Formats: sequence, C-alpha cells, structure tokens
Amino acid sequence: MKTEMIPEKRLAYIRVVGPYGENYESALERLYHWASDNRLQGGQCLFIYWDDPAIVDADKCRTDLCLTVPLGTEGTKDIAIQTLPEGRYCTKRAIIKDKSEYAQWWQQLSADAHNAGLMVDQRPCFELYHSYDTETHIADVGFYLAVKNIII
Repeated sequence: MKTEMIPEKRLAYIRVVGPYGENYESALERLYHWASDNRLQGGQCLFIYWDDPAIVDADKCRTDLCLTVPLGTEGTKDIAIQTLPEGRYCTKRAIIKDKSEYAQWWQQLSADAHNAGLMVDQRPCFELYHSYDTETHIADVGFYLAVKNIII
C-alpha cells in the first residue's frame, strides 16, 4: 500500500444503482459509444463507489462508471459530468482474475489503511482500470481509498 495525492479529474459518467459489480455492461457500452462519437477515446476508466455495502442495502448502492474527459466537455441526457476533487488516497494495484477478488482487495486495503493509522475520508473510493480484457475478464486495477490529509 502507498498513499498519493490524486489531482482533480473531470469525469463523464453513467450511474448504476444496485449491488456492486452487477449490471455494468450495458452502461459501459453506452459510455464508450458516447466517448467514441465525441472523439474522447483514451480517457482513464474509473468506477466510483458511493455507498458502504455494510450500511446501505445492496439494491441502493450507487456506482458511477466514468471516463476522464477534458475540461469543457458537456454531457447529454444519458451521460453526466462530474469532478472528482483532488485528495489523498491510499492505494494498491492488483491483477484481478476473478470477480470475487474485488471485495478481498477492498478489505485488504481498508485493513492496511487502518493498521497504518490513516483516517478514512468521506470522499468516495474508486477503482482505476489500467487495462481490462473483455474475453478473459482479467483486469489491472488500482484500488483507491480516500484518506484525510495529516498535517505534521
């Protein structure tokens, strides 16, 4: 685990409500189709998680499926725009070979942050996808947990 300051990111996104990891495919297709139509290919792909599934019912959990876009990009009725604010995150990167591994990595990152004495911030956590193979479903993923800045 390491900590790093993440700069502000402008994001085009589609929100999916329901259990984490479910019903993302059609939303991602629409998002990537929109990006292609608007010559915005090449943006980083992030999944922002807004709710703690230990507290919020699974059918109410919110995920924003995002692509980074340049400042000034405008959304549509289907694609919204938001800003991920600058902030400090603790992070781990992993090669994910099975869907079941995501929860394990989030639990490990949370435990590592706690053991390092870091305080979790109210900002959402996210996954940054460095690559994803649509045939094998193997992903190179960065896990980012928002932590408070510590002034020494």
